Amino acid sequence: MNNQCFHCGLPNPSQNLFSCFVLGKNQQFCCGGCLAIAETLVENQLTDFYRFRDKPSTRPSELIPQELRDIDALDNEDVVEEVSQIHGDMRTIELGIEGITCAACGWLIEKQLGSLPWVQSIKVNVSTHRAVLIWNRHNKLSIFLKKLSALGYKGYPFSLDAQENIYKKTNLSYIKRILVAALGMMQVMTYALAIYIGDFQDLESKHRLFFHWLSGIIATPVVFYSALPFFDSTIRSIKAKQLGMNLPVSIAILSAYFSSVYSLVFGNDVYYFDSVVMFTFFLLVGRYLEHRARYRSILKQQSFNQLLPLSAIKRNTDGSTTSISISKVKTGDILIVNAGEIIPVDGMLCEHSAKINEAVLTGEFMPVDKQIGDSLMSGSTNNSPSLVMSVRADVANSHLQKLVALQNDAEQLKPDTVSIADRVSHYYVLISLLLVSISAGYWWFEQPDRIFSIVLSVLVVSCPCALSLATPAAVAAATAQLSELGLMLRSNTALSELTRVKNTFFDKTGTLTTGTMQLSRIINGSKHSNSDCLQIAYLLESISNHRVSKAFKFEPDELTMSSDSLSEVIGKGVSGKVNGICYRLGNLEFIKEIVGDKIAVEFNRPADSVVTETVLYLVNQHQLVAVFYLKDSIRTTAVAAVDQLKAQGISVSLLSGDALKPSEEVAKKCSIESIFANQTPERKLAEILKAQQESGGTLMVGDGFNDVGAL
Repeated sequence: MNNQCFHCGLPNPSQNLFSCFVLGKNQQFCCGGCLAIAETLVENQLTDFYRFRDKPSTRPSELIPQELRDIDALDNEDVVEEVSQIHGDMRTIELGIEGITCAACGWLIEKQLGSLPWVQSIKVNVSTHRAVLIWNRHNKLSIFLKKLSALGYKGYPFSLDAQENIYKKTNLSYIKRILVAALGMMQVMTYALAIYIGDFQDLESKHRLFFHWLSGIIATPVVFYSALPFFDSTIRSIKAKQLGMNLPVSIAILSAYFSSVYSLVFGNDVYYFDSVVMFTFFLLVGRYLEHRARYRSILKQQSFNQLLPLSAIKRNTDGSTTSISISKVKTGDILIVNAGEIIPVDGMLCEHSAKINEAVLTGEFMPVDKQIGDSLMSGSTNNSPSLVMSVRADVANSHLQKLVALQNDAEQLKPDTVSIADRVSHYYVLISLLLVSISAGYWWFEQPDRIFSIVLSVLVVSCPCALSLATPAAVAAATAQLSELGLMLRSNTALSELTRVKNTFFDKTGTLTTGTMQLSRIINGSKHSNSDCLQIAYLLESISNHRVSKAFKFEPDELTMSSDSLSEVIGKGVSGKVNGICYRLGNLEFIKEIVGDKIAVEFNRPADSVVTETVLYLVNQHQLVAVFYLKDSIRTTAVAAVDQLKAQGISVSLLSGDALKPSEEVAKKCSIESIFANQTPERKLAEILKAQQESGGTLMVGDGFNDVGAL
């Protein structure tokens, strides 16, 4: 009788108290909890769970009173609103799940709990130990979590703190294993050095054997603790009928270790303890650096939810205002959004015109003019004085939340490939094992007593040590370098996927262009010199943080003027006194208040002006002083990058949220013929998916939140 629980692997009681017929056999269980899970699986014809799993399942534990209180608290309407989103009669929540050990766990949760009549869907991500649950809001979330606990898993509303804790546990595990391997390597190499030197100084055999024994003792915890993750991975790959890179690594470590132990016991003279500990140490360091680099890249991702404010100003029917939580905002509410604040939900402009920065949605940083009745999208910034809006959709149904869903969906679109190293090692292992078999067969007839040492030599020499070490180390180094350059590596297969690229899509603003405004030319209409005009603009713009102001943030060669009484009107311009004279610098609407409509006659934009130019006017109380033309310039490396891609036979397209004419101008300068303009985030993703389906490998280059789905 098997003395281990069929479900969790723990020892069974001495008496046969818990048993159930599973997979054609009468299986034994350690407790009623494990038995209940097995009986549930049998009743629902889900016993394939035990076929697919690659390690014993987590043992179900009785919920302690505090955990029960925490779960029951999620039935409180206010609490559940904070951690979930409502869509009609359905609610959506992202859960963190403890106890997931393999793909079979995710399969079990989806099959067992997804069959509940009030659960619309549940999708489990085994890699991140997270799940997205959609259920009927009239049913209690606590019921689901208790049923999940009965299966041996614990669920809780996901938070970044939980992700941080998981990272810390993994990080601590790596550090412990590396520390043990490092201490073992240093000590074993000390003994190995004594042996190597002793070979030239007639070291006695008993002393040499003593050093080997010490090396073997110290190498043991390195092999069976530090190298344990490689063995676990090997077992999983074998069960999945795959020969991964960790298989030859495990064969090399174990064969070298046990052959050295064999030499200690039977007096042979073949020892690899120093090689075993060094190999384990360097391999662990490479994996650890890769883990750290990938986590740092994840932390650099911007979260859409962080864009939204925590509260909003609601205007009541009696004209008074109240600050309310974003989660309390409902369709039909009237909100007031102050200058510089973020629009929290989708709505419609009710009073006066406004300038709205929609960079988060379109990628274009220039404000958009909005009139009464125009739509306002969540995540946009109010660049005008306070505006009044009517709410058209609550937070859960806002445009920004749709982008969050778009990002989550895009993250599930993973390439159906494996890394180059894994592909190579799969065939490499087969060839290595074939060579080992041929060598063993040959020496069986030649000198049978030498089979073990020769087979071991072939295994050690043929082990892809360089491949195993170089792959994680190279990925770690490349990931770190890319992060410093502002690029995020989302997958360890991304670098190898670049070799398959046939199409490249570039975003415009901030990608092919610098994303910052630069002064292109000046039209002077006064007695001031151009340098004086620039100095006046420099002093006026010194108080502004607007992107346009950066075009004037330079230090004049000689500052001969002084300023005071500076002020800024958001979305319009700046004003103040320079050498005692009042000046204004801003858009046409801002300076008309001083010089009137005659500016339209005096300074029309020249016919040859570029459509992407932004015009700022400098005026005093008497006249128009100068007109500054600003434009977003092409990156110095953009043209060369496009040319290099074309030289490799890769098609290049421009995928921009900007209007057609500005997109055409940038595309022309970069020699890009295919142009997709006025693209929303959803349409960008659709174009990427279409290109993938039609011609395969597709590369998307962009920045900003509006590119996240496509990326």
